Amino acid sequence: MVESPRRRLAIVDADAGTRAIVREAFGDAYEVDEIGDEAALLSKLKARPPAVLLLDCQLRVLDAAQVLRQIAKAPELSRTVTLVLAGPAGCFDFEEGHRLGAADVVAKPFDPVDLRARIEGALRRQQTAPLGRQRIGTLLLRAGAITQDQLDTCIAEQREHGGRLGAIFVHEGLLTEMELVQALAGQMSIGVADLHLEAPTAVAVGLLPRDFIMRHRVLPLRVELKGDLVLAMTDPLDVVTIDEVSLRTGKRVVRVMCTESGFDEAVTIYLSTRGKLRNGESDGSAPEPDTGPPIDESVIATVDALISDAASMRASDIHIEPCEDLLRVRCRIDGVLHELREYPLGLAPGVISRLKIMGNMDISERRLPQDGRTSFETSAGEQVDLRLASIPSMYGENIAIRLLETSPVIPTLDDLGLLGLSRERYEASVRIPEGGVIVSGPTGSGKSTTLYATLELINTPDRKIYTVEDPIERKIPGLVQTEMKEAIGLTFERALRALVRADPDVIMVGEVRDLETAKMAADAALTGHLVFTTVHANDASATLYRLIEMGLPRYVVAAAFRCVAAQRLVRRLCTHCAREDRLTAKRWEDLGLGAAPSAEITIWSPVGCGRCFNTGYLGRVGLYEVLTVDDALREIITGGGSVADMRRAGAEAGVADIRQDGIGKVLAGTTSYLELVRVTT
Repeated sequence: MVESPRRRLAIVDADAGTRAIVREAFGDAYEVDEIGDEAALLSKLKARPPAVLLLDCQLRVLDAAQVLRQIAKAPELSRTVTLVLAGPAGCFDFEEGHRLGAADVVAKPFDPVDLRARIEGALRRQQTAPLGRQRIGTLLLRAGAITQDQLDTCIAEQREHGGRLGAIFVHEGLLTEMELVQALAGQMSIGVADLHLEAPTAVAVGLLPRDFIMRHRVLPLRVELKGDLVLAMTDPLDVVTIDEVSLRTGKRVVRVMCTESGFDEAVTIYLSTRGKLRNGESDGSAPEPDTGPPIDESVIATVDALISDAASMRASDIHIEPCEDLLRVRCRIDGVLHELREYPLGLAPGVISRLKIMGNMDISERRLPQDGRTSFETSAGEQVDLRLASIPSMYGENIAIRLLETSPVIPTLDDLGLLGLSRERYEASVRIPEGGVIVSGPTGSGKSTTLYATLELINTPDRKIYTVEDPIERKIPGLVQTEMKEAIGLTFERALRALVRADPDVIMVGEVRDLETAKMAADAALTGHLVFTTVHANDASATLYRLIEMGLPRYVVAAAFRCVAAQRLVRRLCTHCAREDRLTAKRWEDLGLGAAPSAEITIWSPVGCGRCFNTGYLGRVGLYEVLTVDDALREIITGGGSVADMRRAGAEAGVADIRQDGIGKVLAGTTSYLELVRVTT
């Protein structure tokens, strides 16, 4: 409780029932004084100023608005907190009440518990309001953060050069920015939020518009179990903004103080500047869709903000999911889904229609799945290609958006984590001018990125390189890249058949999905071309066996392909917050990581900070198994050997499997053992 025992609480209300409720609810902590609706009201209040005044807005004799104006002008009542009780018929709204000097407007009938919370909040704000910005020096003196001489010097500098006094303290080196905030927050008895380390929740950020957050320099952090909104503020004395946030969100605001630099960094990370969604381009394979009625500007801004925020967070996918009572938006960052926003369900039709229109999809068709494509230009001028897929569900259409950067810097094999002996084997194989190289792994394991890095490695002016992809994920200068369009009959098989007649040196086939594509890729590898492709398989030996299961003869598999690189992706530990830990040998072995390298193993564990969105991880790194097809392995393949026989031959040749490569990266501090177990179990 904020109030001291037996403070006076005055209620002016003609309704006896309301007065009885107030007496019963507040009689333990206040001296409740009932004052009649009479001409002498103001005189009685001045004679014995109450700490809290509850004023009915529908008085019978006096005008409530006029009473508020008189209270605001009376010096004797400057410390009285006034709350207006509004009847069902209403009288004036919160904004008008606030303008007239009321701390809050409470609708009748009210919940006594809610009324008590509102009174406490108003008293807290009233306690700090008199401090004002101009008394920052007094606050710091009281906290012992500066001396009187230092304060006098900084005030003199402020008078001469201008600027904010707090900034001058920091500039002169008397305090760090965080020390300044901690001292001020301590004097105001409020919390401190370090936005360099603390990440806001998706639910909280979605409560306020981006423009409001930027203009008032406030950031919603989270919604507590009781429904209170924790609000980070650079200026926690801004009572008007606190009231407006409470009005907009319908929640009680719990303010915490943050640094200016922390707020700027958080806004950069979580609320990137808007970009612009472009109209999708039709490939001529489908009729122009019905664009429907015009979309509201607020919906356009919401969609642009979602895509811009996801792009700034380096998300690979956005999932827009109508639920029973809300519209949920999640994004996939480093292979793991995270909550991005939550919106009222009523916003779903507009958001989905906006995306379908821009993706050149039919908005009138809601019963069948559809695919679309468009592009998005960020505020920095970078273009992101978007692939959209709509799927009907119980509560409406789900929209999945895949984000494809069209002009990024191609990562190197070092960046991807292909190191050591595996790297040597792989590079030796890709520099041979003919034969097949396969990169395998499950969906989303980074196969295409490894192939792009490989093509960048061998991309020289004396080589003609063709690619056949679905879709083109990165544009690389010097390559001839073709995208599949099955709607018009341009398939992998048809494109590959044409490419082998176009004098290529290197061919990349995005994926071997069927026997015909596998045969053509193998034929191209056997006829003097260097062929790269991908296959969905769990490890290198299983990849070769999958080609056999497709129907490719064993002797063709043995002769055509020279190397298989199987891979997975694990999240890379955030270097800003990772913590050093130790595991015992028993714990190491219990996790299934094999024989412990020592009695106590030093590892690094995730913690979470603002830079990594509170996950403990930032970026991803590959785990690789590189199996070269040598003479011994060819004999096993042609002789009818099983997957187990191939794995045994690889182990005898010194091939490290994916888990062994992962153990090396755990010991090096690149990733955590938790992540390795998650991906390889």
